[in-house]
Amino acid sequence: MSKKNYWHGYLEAGTKSSPVLRDLTIETGNESTIYLYSLKRDKVLEYQIIIVEPKLRELSEDEADSISELTAGYKKAKKDFTPRGSLRMKQVELTPQPSTTAEPEPDDIEDIDIDDDIDLDLDDD
Repeated sequence: MSKKNYWHGYLEAGTKSSPVLRDLTIETGNESTIYLYSLKRDKVLEYQIIIVEPKLRELSEDEADSISELTAGYKKAKKDFTPRGSLRMKQVELTPQPSTTAEPEPDDIEDIDIDDDIDLDLDDD
């Protein structure tokens, strides 16, 4: 992967402040959140963009030496990290699907009187 896909910065959040790395190729599947690798916590975390964005800044020249440490830490943490979207795909693949060849038993079918339960108005108003 090219380093161009990484953004290195600093999260200013009091005691939780840390150099961070954002891998621009990994999405959360939610437009309002992003994943950031936190060097201090040594893991990839999901953040609300509206909350975290104002607290992010570019690394200063003095902090630029942490880029290699951030990149190495992220690559290690990424091995144990599965993006949420990937978890959904695994769950779908592992979930047993009902057989489509089995005929329903007569006792399994409920009689529904549509006229009594639903009022369909199909007029063009």
